[in-house]
Amino acid sequence: MKNKNVLVAPLDWGLGHATRCIPVIRELILNDCVVSIATSGSAYTLLKSEFPSLQFFELPSYRANYSQHIPFMLNVLLQLPKFLKVIREERKETQKIVDECDVDIIISDNRYGCRSEEATSVFVGHQLHIIMPFWLKWLQPIVNYFNRQYIKKFDVNWIPDFENDGYAGKLSHPRLTNSKYVGVLSRFTPVTKSAEGFELAVILSGPEPQRTLLEKAVMTQLGRSGIMAIIVRGLPAATSLPMIPGIAVVNHLPAEKLQSVIANSSVILARSGYSTVMDLSRLGKKAIFIPTPGQTEQEYLAQALKKKAVAFCQKQNEFDLAKALKEVEGYKGFTNDDQHDNLLAGAIQQLIK
Repeated sequence: MKNKNVLVAPLDWGLGHATRCIPVIRELILNDCVVSIATSGSAYTLLKSEFPSLQFFELPSYRANYSQHIPFMLNVLLQLPKFLKVIREERKETQKIVDECDVDIIISDNRYGCRSEEATSVFVGHQLHIIMPFWLKWLQPIVNYFNRQYIKKFDVNWIPDFENDGYAGKLSHPRLTNSKYVGVLSRFTPVTKSAEGFELAVILSGPEPQRTLLEKAVMTQLGRSGIMAIIVRGLPAATSLPMIPGIAVVNHLPAEKLQSVIANSSVILARSGYSTVMDLSRLGKKAIFIPTPGQTEQEYLAQALKKKAVAFCQKQNEFDLAKALKEVEGYKGFTNDDQHDNLLAGAIQQLIK
């Protein structure tokens, strides 16, 4: 039996979709699959550095724009015509790759157009239920209907969560008829914590100006806290660094060093994006989440994990570091569970048999 040709195509909206494809790609390679990658932008750059020997294809970029003045979800809706055009374009490009490389399987992380009738097409996504802000609640049934209709066009929907007691709550439940839960997808692997480490690691990310607003609040309060901390600014292209006495500040860390910093820090302060949630789960960390204002997915995840007593959260405009550090002591934190390794391995075995 010939080795399966597999095309992996993550969305380039941030790095979360690309990073959670890393364990998928590794598992495919372990199963002797011939893997190629199709994406764009920063996702292309990241995966090219992680897997330099694989074949890469450039897909159209969604080029999502963020506004300082327009609410996040309204801004997304205003860009919908552009996104639909990209979906049509990536569908054509995907078919060209399928024809050129004799692709057997496509694994698309949130790229709705990356599918083909000539290959088994898998959609990776945890948002089966999209939550709209209260002033757009009337649109929620319509948005979810079309979201699920797009996903149903794929042969399989892989949900990066657990079927029972999952992290994404109602975002990843309800389950569609073609769905399969594959557990946590994280680029990180559990490591033994060393004796030395930081009391707090601040991992900044996300769109401007919110990233900068949180950074300023954190730096102001950290500077007078007296605790041992590091700030990872999430700015790989930056060339200058702010100086805070007693606080380590870096613009960016490669994955291996970032994993080491997180693993060896007592508490992590970060946005509540789902890829971050999975990474912290994988490393079994205590967390303080500050969701990006207006991003309903992050707001929901932060509150859901707080209700489960897993992680503490605060709104950005109510950020109080001293209070957060005191409150997080009463939360149990994430517990790494290796069952997700078996779920992903099983899903891939089923896919390639």
